[in-house]
Formats: sequence, C-alpha cells, structure tokens
Amino acid sequence: MSQLHELSRPFPESLVKQKPGRFAAAYVEHSVVNQRILEVLGPHSFEVKREIVNADGVITGCLAALSVTIDGMPVVVMEVGDVEHPSANNASNLKNAASDAYKRCAMRLGVGLHLWAGDNYYLDKALEKRGQDA
Repeated sequence: MSQLHELSRPFPESLVKQKPGRFAAAYVEHSVVNQRILEVLGPHSFEVKREIVNADGVITGCLAALSVTIDGMPVVVMEVGDVEHPSANNASNLKNAASDAYKRCAMRLGVGLHLWAGDNYYLDKALEKRGQDA
C-alpha cells in the first residue's frame, strides 16, 4: 500500500467528533491528524510562514507550510489557518491558526479528506484500485 493511500484512509468513527453550532461539522483533533502523518510518513517539517493580523494588531490567521516525503517524492503544501474566535492573546491566536493550517495542509495530502467530502469521498478506493492494477 502506498503512503498516499495510507494517508487517505478514513478515520474510525470513534475518533470523529461533531462541532456544534450554526456551522456544525465533523472533525478530528489536531493530535489525531499529527499521529496519522507521523504513523505514515515519520518526521516532517511544519513552518508558519506569515501571520495574518487585523487592523487592531490581533492575529486572525496564518500562512503555513507542511514539508513531507510521500512515496519518495518531496512535497510542500501551503495553507491558511484561521482563528475562529480571536482573543486578546496573540500567542493563543497563533497557536489556533497554526493548528488549523496544519490540519488543512494534511487534508491536501488526503488526511481527513473524507470529513470534508462527505458522501462524495472516493479517494481511498481509487488509490486502492490503482495499487491493485500496478
């Protein structure tokens, strides 16, 4: 099984949580996403490239890069992370934005993509079929 296929495996329902409220959504915690990447790819690099700050100097997001090697190919994914509820504590805001950016970078590699795609998710099956055809 390729590393890309391993990354694309849906998380077990026991690890999936539901975000309450008006924008309800299924998610997995940052620690679970990090474990999947470490399990499949091993050590990797994550770097906040730029903080996004509003007119009052409050961090509301960040641009970050995740660097990994997948199936022998170096890959760098950049994504924006958001601070859902910014506070006066910019350190906390940056931590929240970085966590969001990390999960979004991981999603670009197939990790947790089933949570965004819902009933339209097919990547793991397509990669499994590709592996059988090889």
